[in-house]
Amino acid sequence: MFLRVVKNNKGVEYLRIVESYRENGKIKQRTIANVGRIDSFSESEAKNIVNKLIQIFDLKNYIDTEDIKKAPDKRNYGAKVIVNKIFERYEMKRYFERLDKDIKYNAEEMLKIMVMNRIVEPRSKLGIFNNLEYFGYNKVEAEKGKDLEEKDVMLHWLYRTLDILADNKESIEKHMYNQRISLFNTTVDLVFYDVTTLAFETQQTNEILQMGYSKDKKFNESQIVLGMSIDQDRMPVSFDIYAGNTFEGHTFKDSIEKMKKEYQLGKVIVVADRGMMSKKNIEVVENSNYEFIVGKSIKQIKKVNIFEGEFIEIAKGIEYREVEYENKRLLIIHSEERAKKDRADRLRLIEKAKKMLEEGNIDSKSKRGAKKYLKEQNKQNYTLDINKIQNDEKYDGYYGIMTNTKLNPKQILEQYHTLWKVEETFRTLKNYLETRPVFHWTPKRIKGHIVMSFISYIMQRTLELELEKNNIEYSHEKIREAIKKMEYSEIRLKDKLFALRANLSDFQKAILKTLKIEKPKKMMELDEFKKQSPKTRIKS
Repeated sequence: MFLRVVKNNKGVEYLRIVESYRENGKIKQRTIANVGRIDSFSESEAKNIVNKLIQIFDLKNYIDTEDIKKAPDKRNYGAKVIVNKIFERYEMKRYFERLDKDIKYNAEEMLKIMVMNRIVEPRSKLGIFNNLEYFGYNKVEAEKGKDLEEKDVMLHWLYRTLDILADNKESIEKHMYNQRISLFNTTVDLVFYDVTTLAFETQQTNEILQMGYSKDKKFNESQIVLGMSIDQDRMPVSFDIYAGNTFEGHTFKDSIEKMKKEYQLGKVIVVADRGMMSKKNIEVVENSNYEFIVGKSIKQIKKVNIFEGEFIEIAKGIEYREVEYENKRLLIIHSEERAKKDRADRLRLIEKAKKMLEEGNIDSKSKRGAKKYLKEQNKQNYTLDINKIQNDEKYDGYYGIMTNTKLNPKQILEQYHTLWKVEETFRTLKNYLETRPVFHWTPKRIKGHIVMSFISYIMQRTLELELEKNNIEYSHEKIREAIKKMEYSEIRLKDKLFALRANLSDFQKAILKTLKIEKPKKMMELDEFKKQSPKTRIKS
């Protein structure tokens, strides 16, 4: 039985009491009573009817909206319950309990707060501190003699936690790796390695902050170099930080030696781009009994005419031929799609070179970009280098892949092309989780910030893998918006405080269900709601 509003042909609204019934297997409805025209009831008369129904049916849990006093600001609970659940899976509490017993606050909880912030809306540590109430914590300035409550947070606790992360970087990496292997019941047999740069909004330098070649074209800012190994599931295995002027190829040896020593990986294929693999680096991989798949600059190949011989189609628009080169397998690949890109890139640089000639704006020291298509006839007199242009045109669409594996050519090509996984990981770290710009300047704080971002990405990726396992479509932004909108409002009903949860979308429900998190009640007492969260301080 339910109420229904109906309109007549003049637009007048009437209220009816209607019930559903089944006849010959079909559901039908009939009117039990006509209550009358809606506009004929005053507000007080409508309230009297409601109050009488409450008395008749003894509706003890009914709430009159006039009794509710609602707080103006919403607060987030989604990030907290999700991060709590994933931290439990990685047994982070057990890890932090093994650390320095003299820590008088809950360092794990400070890390959670920073991870929540990374996932929902990245801010500086001071920004996090000023926004603590949004996640249900209390901002407390340092005051002597003040007794702290369970949800109190001091700013220096956040910074001190970064120091703890920096001091324990290697053991954190190893703990999370071991937990993940156990959690997903998986093995790592394919490792992708790449390097990126992280810019700082300053020109000051120190032992790791240095001016260097920026992959983000931020040549007027100091930077660090970040090398990272990830597995086939786009999960980071480990990372290392180098001075901003370090050549990327020099970082590779450290990563391989660390994997061999710290992670005791079995048979592993290392996949890397051509900038990584010098002859020395290839020796390092082979001496570690690992296999490799690496890009090889086609123009650097000597003693082999890449244009001769029969090419075999391996996929639509892609052909290859295989030769032996320096006692390794070399696949010479030609891609129609890549040929189009190479041509478009070259034409763009040619146009830029012509513009440089017209404007006389030529950097004589530079050999990069459009400058490579200019040749100096005499001092400060340049012209287009037609021979260089024609020579480059011959190589459109060609590239090389070297390997010591026994995989078939199609498998080799597929594994090499999955290097985009590393690029995607770096993009997520740099853009989505806001690893940069970094607002710390000392080497230790920089290191701590990167460790925190590393952990945040693993938490994010763990959620993504769970969604993939359950065939639930997602995007980074969709996840962020879903978690951000898992909010509640604090309301006062007579003399009690309640948490009123916002309605959940199907995707939000799917996230909670996937992680086996019980959906919070639509409304519950605030104290009961807050019991879901751990304490921020440790009693001595």
